[in-house]
Order: sequence, then C-alpha cells, then structure tokens
Amino acid sequence: MRILLLILLTLLLGTVTAQTYMIGYRSSIFIDAARGNRSVNTALYYPANSSGDGVPIANGTAQFPVIVFGHGFVMPYSAYRWLADSLVQYGYILAFPTTEGSLSPNHSDFGKDIAFLCQRITALTDSTASFLFGRVMNKSAAGGHSMGGGASFLAMLNNTSINALFNFAAAETNPSAKSAAFSVQKPALIFAGTSDCIVPDSNQLRMYNNIPYTCKTYIDINNGLHCHFGNNDFTCVLGQISSGCNNSTINSSVVFNKIQSLLLPFLDYYLKGICTRGTDFENTYNNITGVNKQRICTVDPFGCSPTGIIDLAFDKEIKIMPDPISLQEQVKIQSKNSWIKSLWVADAGGRVLYKETGLLTHTVILKNVFTQKGLFIITVMSNDKKAAVRKLIVN
Repeated sequence: MRILLLILLTLLLGTVTAQTYMIGYRSSIFIDAARGNRSVNTALYYPANSSGDGVPIANGTAQFPVIVFGHGFVMPYSAYRWLADSLVQYGYILAFPTTEGSLSPNHSDFGKDIAFLCQRITALTDSTASFLFGRVMNKSAAGGHSMGGGASFLAMLNNTSINALFNFAAAETNPSAKSAAFSVQKPALIFAGTSDCIVPDSNQLRMYNNIPYTCKTYIDINNGLHCHFGNNDFTCVLGQISSGCNNSTINSSVVFNKIQSLLLPFLDYYLKGICTRGTDFENTYNNITGVNKQRICTVDPFGCSPTGIIDLAFDKEIKIMPDPISLQEQVKIQSKNSWIKSLWVADAGGRVLYKETGLLTHTVILKNVFTQKGLFIITVMSNDKKAAVRKLIVN
C-alpha cells in the first residue's frame, strides 16, 4: 500500500502561503558590544498590516526570516527600496546598515556590521522589549551590491550561522572578498551584469568559482550595468558616465524582474524551508533567458528533503541500528532488498544536518552526524523513488 505524502510532513516542511503584507519601516541603532559598543545605524523594513514609519508588525504569530543587505560605495540604502518592496511583502525582514557611507569606508567593519545584524535582529525574537518579540525566525541571509556585495562575503566569515548568501555586482574589498569566498560553506546566488565596467563580471565569476559549497548559482545578466542593481542611483550613474559605460539596451526593471524570479524562491527554500520552492527555482533557472548562467548542485546539506512516496514494504525493509543511540555513536542504515539511493537527516526543527545522494548501496554508515541530543528524522529513498521515514532518539 502506498501513501502519497510529502515526506517531511508538517515537521520538516515550511507552510506555503499566498499571504502578502504591507511594508513597515523603522530607523534603528543597534549596539555591538563586542566591538567597543559600535553603533550600527540601520534602516529596517518589516511585514505590517499598514504601510508607514513605526507601524506595528503584522498581526498574528508568523515568524519572518532576516535579510541584511549592504549598500554600494557612497550609495544610500534608498537605492535598494525596490528590494524591500520585492521581499518584505512576502514575509521577510530586511535590514540595511547605513554605516561606512563615507569616501573612505572600512570594508572589514562593514562586513562585520552585516554579520552582527544577522545575529542581533534574529535574537530580538527573544526580547520582550522589542516590537519583533516572538516574530523573528532563526534564519538569515547576507547580501549586498558592489562594495556591500563584497562585504557580504566578509560577513560570512564573521557569522557562520548565516544560512545563505546572495549579492549583486560584488566588488573586491580590503580584506579580500575573493579570498573570503573560499570559506563560504552555505548556498550562494551570485548576480552580475555583462556590461558592468565599474566592477566587471569577471570579478563576480571569480568569487563564484572560489566558493567551495557544492550548491551555488551564477547569473550574468546580458547588458546589465553596475547601477541597474541600485535603481540607477545618481551617484552611481555619475561613475558610469565618467567611465563611459552608461548605455544599455535594457533598463533596471528588466534586471529587477530577473533577480526577483530567482531570489524569492531561493530565499523561500533556504530560509523558510518551503521545499517546493526548490523546484520553482530550478524551473526558473532552466527557463530564464537573457543571461549567461552557471550552476553546480551536487550535494546540498542545507537543502530540503525530497518529496516522494512512502512505501510500507520498503519502510519495513529499512533497519536502523542501534536505536536509540548515544552522542557521537555511529549509525548503520540497512535495506534488505532495495537499493538505497539517497538519505537525509534532519533535526526536530526541520534543519537538514546531513544529506547524501547518488548512492547505490544496501548499507550506509553515518559517522559524526549526531553531535547533539534529541529527536532526529531520517529519510531514506530507494532507486525507484520509494521512501521510508524513521525517527531516531539520541541520548
């Protein structure tokens, strides 16, 4: 008997919702005590029931992931209001640090500001004094444009709990964003423009190539200019004019549409855990035109588990030994007859801790996977797409 079901059920899958929100705004100052009480001035956009400054967060109990986005060199955060409009309505909190806006910015500090805000704003869900109390999901992404794009790579060095990285026309920084890319061990979505003469696309391609994580995507928009990503901000355009590269056959709206078509499912998948959005991302990537593109996704430990068919006969075949287990103990997963093709291990909160695909075996040994106590879900899929789901207790 077969039961058609999403393998992870409600426990592991996010809830897909069509609800959209209005956009609230607050200007905030966050203090980083670890850096001598550094003030990190921040423009904060969040889901609300009515648009405006200082309005309450949207009614209900829904929690929202955090995105922190770094601005370009001497560019105001208002140049990226289009990004806030694109994401906040779908249930994201978007923070723009307004620091390092001078003619001599400190790239290291800017990267640390992005990293700090990812941590600080997610932590506000536990602060009864905050208007975000109980409403922030413990998921975050770092992003940025130009200088801010380079700084987003630096942020990944300073906060390993950040869940995903994306950026637009990222520029080299000091310390080096290209070198920092070698340490990125999270999913990444990198955008560039083929007509960018401020930070040519060869820079972003090198950063992309340096990322070691095994699931990453590079999108180079045909005829895209550097300032398209910043809604043709006046300061940015002056730089393009002086460099003789302010002409393009496309406009910012074309660039925004291509970004939105990929960025939203990317974030929904990795931050909200909506597994079906991974398929949406793949379909959009496969069908998008007007870009040069590259994608590698061999193993994705931070991705969702698959959908499939729970087969009771296959489920009976699967043996997990021992069960329960102790911390750091290895686990043997065995199928009597069917071939095991892939398996996923997730914690009780739905976070995928381990993933292995492309197998063709009857036995899998898991070592150094269970490093904390609690309940875990093991999903095993056969080569003919039958699936089994088991709970495992780690004492």
